[in-house]
Amino acid sequence: MRRVEIKKIKGKASVFFERTGSVALGTIEALVPRVETYYEIDSDADPEEIAKVLRVARDGCWVRQAVATPTSFEDHVTVNGQSLNVSM
Repeated sequence: MRRVEIKKIKGKASVFFERTGSVALGTIEALVPRVETYYEIDSDADPEEIAKVLRVARDGCWVRQAVATPTSFEDHVTVNGQSLNVSM
């Protein structure tokens, strides 16, 4: 990819959170059903070149990929020096 000059960029992200179920019943779930991003860009570059830059940045963002792609978590817990299994 060739160098693309961007004079100014302003960004905003909106994250939408949901929670369903019950703590008391052990059915609680936390969800992020949608993340919206907004960019205002000032540049003399071809808009398609700017789109390429944004696609590369999006694909290389660890946070975006962790949210968009199923990610496994491994919990390791000790209580008073003893292992505690909190798996489902």
